Amino acid sequence: MDPKRNLLIGAAIGGGLLLIYGPGLFRWVELKAQRIQMESEIASLKQENQRLYEETIRLREDPAYAEAVARREMGFARPGETVVRIKNRKETSR
Repeated sequence: MDPKRNLLIGAAIGGGLLLIYGPGLFRWVELKAQRIQMESEIASLKQENQRLYEETIRLREDPAYAEAVARREMGFARPGETVVRIKNRKETSR
């Protein structure tokens, strides 16, 4: 057989296969990258979930910690106490 003819047949077969399987292959690569990203996000969310779980346990079991969080985050005060909030210099200069 003629080498040029073999090359042409090989190119035609390769082009046909690329037309048939190319879009699926590209989509597979895209989905694989998306899966890796999602697995990373899942791992991060699992860590955050564990941190929040431990936080809820501490809030339930440690009254001093719960009080400190309530004071800091929500501005709670005991009866007779006055909460004084000092604005940041950057906030007051606006």
